[in-house]
Formats: sequence, structure tokens, C-alpha cells
Amino acid sequence: MYTSINLNNLKYYYEIVNAGNITKASNNLFISQPALTKAIKQLEKELNTKLLIRSKKGIITTSEGDMLYEYAKNIFHNLNQIVRTINQPKEEAHIYIGATTTNFLEPILPILKEFKKKYPQAKIHINLEEINILEKYRKLDKLDILIKTDYECMDNIKKIKSFEIKDYFVASKKYFSELANRKLSIKDLTKYPLVLLSNITHGRKNFDNYLKSKNLKITPAYEFNSYSLCRELIRNGFGIGIGNPLHYKEKEFIILKTDFQLPIRKFDICYNTKSTNEMLNDFIEMINYNKSSI
Repeated sequence: MYTSINLNNLKYYYEIVNAGNITKASNNLFISQPALTKAIKQLEKELNTKLLIRSKKGIITTSEGDMLYEYAKNIFHNLNQIVRTINQPKEEAHIYIGATTTNFLEPILPILKEFKKKYPQAKIHINLEEINILEKYRKLDKLDILIKTDYECMDNIKKIKSFEIKDYFVASKKYFSELANRKLSIKDLTKYPLVLLSNITHGRKNFDNYLKSKNLKITPAYEFNSYSLCRELIRNGFGIGIGNPLHYKEKEFIILKTDFQLPIRKFDICYNTKSTNEMLNDFIEMINYNKSSI
């Protein structure tokens, strides 16, 4: 029966499991591999059980190791919350978020709410711009979190999590009710006026790439940079559009059924490795700990 556990050894174990192998954990923690191995052996001795099994692909946790990891995850999350609450900035604080997509809000909204609840005095700045403009914000130390497509690149940026968006064709229930129960082909849809975002947006590029793969070309009846303007024209029956179903929840819209699927769009939530913002680590932890779909 043990009376205490070395907290550092528990932290090392937690980071090793997160990393997936001792080599990566060693680099992340700036601690030698032999030192980490020794710490794990000491922890296993304290607990009188096997926690990790090494394999060619990395490390495998035992059932006891899985149980310990879940406890450790809660312990360090709660410990960080306590420390940061005690040391909560007394002066006005800021966090800067940049995004290259209008679809970023849904996956990150729970984190923003949690962050604002914990730091009610903090100001959250959100800039929706192209990647080259956001790079300028980064150089001005005005970018902590970046949400971008998986193919966009920026220096000194590291991915935290990824999420996916699936687009559908949408229409006004009032003006296009006859389409509600039909399964439409891409050629069927070309018979109707299309309301689309301009070709500089991610959603439009995704659609254009799909058309190109099918050797098709479509000229929209209406084309705008504004997502909200497209949505209003679709609502008022000017044509059919493409969008994320989360933005078309109202009963006045219908999600059209098609015999094809548009390619899934993939996005990354990243952080600026050069940021000096003291609140960034807390924000990153909230993203990692969040159990939503991101």
C-alpha cells in the first residue's frame, strides 16, 4: 500500500500518453528519454502495477494505465484551473483570434463561452481575413489563435485540433417546396438560379473543384462575398444556394437531397508559437479538454 505519488512522475506519465511515445514526450518536456523511463518505472513501483507497454509503433497503455490517465487528466486540468483562477489577471486582458472561414464559430463557440465565463474582463478580438492579412497580424503580435483550412500555411503556427464541415444545397421552403422530397442530380440543380459566394471563399472553391472533377461549369445567377447576403437572397427565393446546415436551421429553409455529395472541407485550429499572451495556454487547454466534435 502506497502513501503518496510523485506528482512530477504522474505529470510525465500524462504527457507520454498524450504524445504517444517517449521520444516525442522527451522533446516536448525537454527531458532526456532515460530520465522519463526512470520516472515511469518509479511510478509503476509506487502503484505496484504495469502502466505502459512499449511497441514498435509507440507505447500502449494497460487497463490500469488507462484508468490512471483519466484521473491524471482531471487532476491537471483542475490544478491548472485553480492556479490560473488565483492568478487571474487583474487588469484588462485580450486574446486575438484570426479565421479564414466564416464557418469557424460553431466548433469554437463553446470554448469562447467557457473562456468568457472564466475571464469576464477579457476582450476577445476576432478578425476574419485572408491568410496573408492574418500573417501581418501575427507579426504585430495580434494573433494568438488561428482557424484555417488544412492547406493554408503560416510560419510559427502549430495545430491544436481539426474539424470538418459538410456543405449541402439549400433553398427557401416557400419558393421551392416542390424540391423538398426530390433527390436531385447536379444537372437538375443547374436548371435553377444559383446564389453562391464569390470564388475567393473556401466554400465556393470547394464547389468549383467538385465541378472541375466532373468536367462541369456553372455560372451562378447571383454571386457575393457576403454569406449573410447570400442567405437572405436564398430565404427570399432568388435561387438555390450552398451552405452549412447549421446556418439554415429555420423552418423556412429546406436542405435539399442530392444523389451526390460535395467534398468535405477540413479546417485546423492552431496557435501562434511565438505569442507572449499569458492567457493562451489556458485557451489551448480549454480546446484540448472540450468534448465537442472538434
